[in-house]
Amino acid sequence: AIGEGEGSMTGTRGAAEMAQEAGVKKLVLVHTGPSLCEHGAMEKGIGDIKKIYDGELVFGEEHMTLDLVRR
Repeated sequence: AIGEGEGSMTGTRGAAEMAQEAGVKKLVLVHTGPSLCEHGAMEKGIGDIKKIYDGELVFGEEHMTLDLVRR
């Protein structure tokens, strides 16, 4: 998975697994490293996540805001 390795933050697969197990409705990826900026890497990352996680996926961007609603 992209971004996973010893000493790194949670990568695409780890984030997808945690979100799926926790029943998260919307997974927002932030602090995405340069490995996801390479040509084709973001598409691969999305594919990796969608194999595991079936909720909504959002890639956070600079100055992006999200409304959070507790249900």
